[in-house]
Order: sequence, then structure tokens, then C-alpha cells
Amino acid sequence: MKNELMIDIETSGNSAGCKVLSLGAYGFNKNSEEVEFYVRFDAAKMDADGLTDDQATMDFWSRQGREAFEEAFSGKTEPAKGIGEFKHWFISNFSTDYKDSFRVWACGLDFDFPILKHFFKNYGYALPWQFWTQYDYRTIKNIFARIKADECNVAKHTALEDAKAQMRGLQSFYERLMNEKSVMLDVHLVNPDTKTLLGAC
Repeated sequence: MKNELMIDIETSGNSAGCKVLSLGAYGFNKNSEEVEFYVRFDAAKMDADGLTDDQATMDFWSRQGREAFEEAFSGKTEPAKGIGEFKHWFISNFSTDYKDSFRVWACGLDFDFPILKHFFKNYGYALPWQFWTQYDYRTIKNIFARIKADECNVAKHTALEDAKAQMRGLQSFYERLMNEKSVMLDVHLVNPDTKTLLGAC
């Protein structure tokens, strides 16, 4: 793989304006090398800067156990500093030129990307990629049943480990596309009346 990045965030809410507790990124850079980035942000500083919590999300974190809660909420990196470090890491590793076919993935277009965009803007930054390079991994893993099992995630709700697991799932998807005669046999898009596979040739 080359010039492909998976990102994952842990947050205190589910919409733009919430705290971004941590950012994990894992992928294959423009030289096909494995690269990773992980930062945990200072929740107290985000409080002071007006970022918010969602009660349902906070209730979720309270049910995850002490270790997961502390991993999520004990970050010490000042947000602007951490974002700057991420952008430097990203620019050093990835090419977003149109000819280089860069892709950045997240598990849902309506979660990670808009929250990150607001978070970066709040601290004077823009996302380092264009919107048309954003891709949705959640759609792939929900349509192709076997992909989820290939993630092998042993540390859920940790941004870097989630990003790594999702990239393993994406690699599995690409490999199946290359190796199977008909990857469409795994698709769940079935017409309930005719029992025929929609989109199959």
C-alpha cells in the first residue's frame, strides 16, 4: 500500500465542538513505509477553550473501565502544539498531489472528519488534506461481513490501536478485491424479492 492513511479519534461528544481527547493515525506513506502518530490532548485546556462534553458520551466512557478512561482523559499535550506536530508528521509522510492518489480513511464520514475540521480550526489550523480525499471505512466493513473479523482489534477505544485495526480491515478488503474471483459474493446488498445480488454482473 502507498499514500493511504487511517485516522481515528476519541472524543467527549459526537458532534463538532466537542473535545478531541486523542488522535491516532496509521498508514503507508508516499514511500510505502508503515508510519504512525498518536497524541493525547489536554482535556482541561480544551475546557478552558470552550470545547464541550456530551453527557451520553461521558456516560459511555464511565462504563469502559478505569484503564480506558485514564488513557482517554489523562492527555497532557496542548491542543495547538499537538495539531502542529500532527501536520508536520503528515506533510513529511504523505503527498496530496492529485496524481499521487492520496486517500485518508475514517470509520464514518460524519464523525471523525467534521469533528477534526472544527477542532483544527478552533486552534488556527486547517485539515492538511482536501475533502475529496476522505473515504469511509465504515461502509466497507458493514457491507463486507468478513472484513470486521480481520481487524483483530485487541485494544478498542484507543485511537492508535483502532486506526491500526481499521487499516488491517482495509488491507483485507484490498486483498480480497485482488485475489477473489468475485468479491461481490460477500456483499449484503440483496434484493428481498428476487434474492439476487444487486450490482452483480
